[in-house]
Amino acid sequence: MAAYTEERRGAQRVEASLTLTVKLQQPDGTEADAALEAINLSTSGIYFKSDHFIEPMTKLAMGIEVTVPADGESSAPDLALVECEGLVVRVTPEQPADDCDTYEVAVFFTHIEPESVDILERHIALLIES
Repeated sequence: MAAYTEERRGAQRVEASLTLTVKLQQPDGTEADAALEAINLSTSGIYFKSDHFIEPMTKLAMGIEVTVPADGESSAPDLALVECEGLVVRVTPEQPADDCDTYEVAVFFTHIEPESVDILERHIALLIES
């Protein structure tokens, strides 16, 4: 008999091909921006591809550029920037590897302003409608 696995996420996750910027800590203690590509997104977190291994439990400051339905008379979607902080909860593969070009990283948002949550909800609704 197959075990039933219940969905534990509280927020709806949608596939998203977005570019995001994260600040990565460098060995010398400085921070550098890294451009990454999102796989999927929700109001509680993001799953993305990275060419860098990012250690689990790493805190990240992120800027995510999304499209949202236009306000007003324009029918073209607007671009909006969501700035938030998150914690790396999973990385695949789990260890850095010399032969690995791409890591998949799951981040749980730890701080996101209500306005940014609204922007993400509008973006997710736009993706579901299309």
